[in-house]
Amino acid sequence: MGIDLGFDRIVRDLSGARWILWRLTEDDTAATSIHRYFRLIAWREANLVDRCIMLLVLPLFPFLIIGLTVTFTALNGRAIKKRTGKGIFRQAREQIGVACRCAILPPWYYIFELHDDAKRQHANEYLNRFETKAALYRFMRDHNGGLPVPIERSTQCIRDKTLFMAHCRKNGVTAAPILWIIRNGGITPVDWERSDFPEFDLFVKPLNGQGGRGTIRWDYLGSGQFLCNDGSRANGSQVLEILRKNSQHTAYIVQPRLINHPEIADLACGALATVRVMSCRNETGGYEVTNAVFRMKRYADVIVDNYHAGGIAANVDINTGVLGEGTRGGWGVVTDGWYEQHPLSHTAISQRKLPCWEKMVDFVQDAHNRLFPDQVVIGWDVAILENGPCLIEANKAPDLDIIQRAQKGPLGNERLGELLAFNLQRTIATQYAH
Repeated sequence: MGIDLGFDRIVRDLSGARWILWRLTEDDTAATSIHRYFRLIAWREANLVDRCIMLLVLPLFPFLIIGLTVTFTALNGRAIKKRTGKGIFRQAREQIGVACRCAILPPWYYIFELHDDAKRQHANEYLNRFETKAALYRFMRDHNGGLPVPIERSTQCIRDKTLFMAHCRKNGVTAAPILWIIRNGGITPVDWERSDFPEFDLFVKPLNGQGGRGTIRWDYLGSGQFLCNDGSRANGSQVLEILRKNSQHTAYIVQPRLINHPEIADLACGALATVRVMSCRNETGGYEVTNAVFRMKRYADVIVDNYHAGGIAANVDINTGVLGEGTRGGWGVVTDGWYEQHPLSHTAISQRKLPCWEKMVDFVQDAHNRLFPDQVVIGWDVAILENGPCLIEANKAPDLDIIQRAQKGPLGNERLGELLAFNLQRTIATQYAH
């Protein structure tokens, strides 16, 4: 794997996970198997320099834990005490305990609500970001989950938004269209080759952006005029000129603004609400939907539903499409709890059934099979429109924090954990057989 100074790799090394996870009780559960596989892969794939870095940062572990405990207790402690009655010092003691026992750092003590005694009893069943994103996903992807690796890989089609949309069209999977790509001052038509300017709302996002950062919306007012989400107005030619000028620094894709199905418009609150759906290769070689969360915007002046930009997520029952309570809680700041109702529209979140749910599950499983059969696990962003599901993006290294937070429990011993353990075991058997 070499040296990688990405966020999750740094957290992994500072958490002491490679040493702490040696001490987990040996059992036959999927969660323990995943932790064990992570430990094995993290050591065997590390080069000499990487191992030296691990050893050098190990003495920092106590100082890191104390510093994070003080910081996140200051951010969350009073709110949690008011909500649960658990004292500040007890919260701090428990954070140190789960960090030393399960390599779960203080931000995730609050994200996963491990101040709840019942949840903390299952702390070792939670899957850490640094395990999945910084090691396990890549290992399975590089070796195709233990199956023969095809000559042509689909990974590039996931990374590049334009290749992704073209790949979807080629394989007959409904996806959001792209009108133009604008970069370095040039405009490349994709799905809009007409000479006139569109007379509908536009959604603009950075070609290589993530997390909803840098997105822009232009609402069509009629008579050729558009209103930007920052309050400025322009006609079509001026909109293009603004984007052309800004593209010298940031490449953009321009798309039609998509509108959710009328049955969930009150939850979308004017921004496109999407479903993060997890699918994973199963024991028979098929692709199975295991978990989903429905994401909504939280603040009136925001135009995206991204969870880490302050959005709300609600767990989706895979079998029924029924929503649980909404929640925030990204990055360990969880002072405002759970939402039975949407704070903007004041309509119920909990117990709402998403439209077209059975069609959604079939859609995602079919998309995994058609588009990315060489990927073991995918996190899909799908919009439910009036005419059915529409694919927005695919993520080759999906974050599981949002799912474990929203479903109020760990994934390690649930169906996704079982499938990850199965695919990891098969991959390791083929790679480390000798």
